[in-house]
Amino acid sequence: MSRNKMISIAMGVCAVIVALAVLVSVTDLFGKTGFGYASAEKYSAGSAQISGTVKNLDINWINGKVNLEYHSGSGIELRETSSKPISADMQLRWWLDGDTLRIQYAKSGFRLVTNQEKELTVSLPESAAFNEVSIRATSADLNLPALQAEALRMEVTSGDILAEAAAKSISAGATSGDMRLTITGRADSVTAGTTSGSIAVEAGSVSVLKASSTSGGILLTAEKAEQCDAGSTSGTVTVEIGESSQVEISSTSGSIHTALSAFSSLKAHSTSGRIEALLPEQPGFTASISTTSGSIDYTLPLSRQGDRYVCGDGSGKVELSATSGNIQLAPVGAK
Repeated sequence: MSRNKMISIAMGVCAVIVALAVLVSVTDLFGKTGFGYASAEKYSAGSAQISGTVKNLDINWINGKVNLEYHSGSGIELRETSSKPISADMQLRWWLDGDTLRIQYAKSGFRLVTNQEKELTVSLPESAAFNEVSIRATSADLNLPALQAEALRMEVTSGDILAEAAAKSISAGATSGDMRLTITGRADSVTAGTTSGSIAVEAGSVSVLKASSTSGGILLTAEKAEQCDAGSTSGTVTVEIGESSQVEISSTSGSIHTALSAFSSLKAHSTSGRIEALLPEQPGFTASISTTSGSIDYTLPLSRQGDRYVCGDGSGKVELSATSGNIQLAPVGAK
């Protein structure tokens, strides 16, 4: 192949790449995106009253808000509102797929969808309980009070999550946004993660409780959590649990505060920030405590045994370490 032909081909490829880049840039500039989903021909358009049996709820929403509310009657009502007129193509779509109610933001198709904020309200019977609820949202907030389900999954690209739920399995993820979860009853697992935003979880009894944030604080409170893992790259982490077997906490740039009324194992590490641990005197624990640059203070009755500190019968295991920060131990309940 001649050198000129190779140059011509390379220039053509570059031109295509540039054209695609310009198209993407213009699309992003005007806040528009492609939107599509399978079995689009089976969906109906617009607000609706649904009387069939619904055991699963699947929602995919873009721009705006998703609300749940309750009524004393039967059936499910779907409503959408917007500050702008809603065109036929922009009306919500719904499909009762067996016992799964699927709700989409708008008509399907590989086209440019206008950047229109819409608020979806799903009105449920007060007795409604689902096997599975899955909600995906982009640039939208979720407001989900008193939800009952076996499994609840929430994924938000840019938006806040406010949810109160009774479920065995709960998973919440946000790329950019805050989340506040209130878990009632007993849950097998609760997992919450956000790239940029804060996390607050209040729970009763949980087998496994996990939370992670790249940039934001974490607050976890529970009556009982058999296993608890919490970590933040940049933010304060607070863990307060009545009874727990295993607790692990980490913060790269932020402080750690934990208060445990009963526990078997506690590990906490901060790269840059202080650690405050409020722990019970009885039955007791053995602690390994280290800080590269900071002080170690305690008001608990600890006895020094080599490089370890022992309280009570020494049965619990505690590991506290800070690269740059003070470490303080005090009786749980102390101010």
